[in-house]
Amino acid sequence: MVFTQLIEQLQSLSNLLLLLDDNQDTRKNRLLGNASIGGHTRHIIELLKCAVDGYYTGNVDYINRSRNLILESDRIAAMQELENLQSLIIKADRELKLAVESQAPPVYVNTTFYREIVYNTEHTIHHLALIRVALREMNLDIVSDDFGVAHSTLKYRYTSQ
Repeated sequence: MVFTQLIEQLQSLSNLLLLLDDNQDTRKNRLLGNASIGGHTRHIIELLKCAVDGYYTGNVDYINRSRNLILESDRIAAMQELENLQSLIIKADRELKLAVESQAPPVYVNTTFYREIVYNTEHTIHHLALIRVALREMNLDIVSDDFGVAHSTLKYRYTSQ
């Protein structure tokens, strides 16, 4: 189903957060423009929350999202939100409007909830790949080789061997 890959990615992020200490989670990484693993985690959560909130309002707005800095520095809060979102994303598809410009009045394009779930899956994988860079820079070999790799890439790797 459309949710499976995203749930797997969110779970792998939660599993990583369990393995990190607070310093590792909040450490600024120069290779990532001084972002932290916690910062990437917060960003993943916030965009997915926009999609879930948009399901109810009919409008998804990634541009004007709220930033919850607690999620960047509190691994437990982030893990709780990741767990919560895993259950909230499982919904029937529906048509939505996606804000594409921050002007007033906002400009919208048509989308669907499932399309936004697919977007969030790819977005999450992208940020997990960046987190993997941070882990390498810290010499932490604590994630699988599949961490931050797209499902299509994994499928290609396994079928082309």
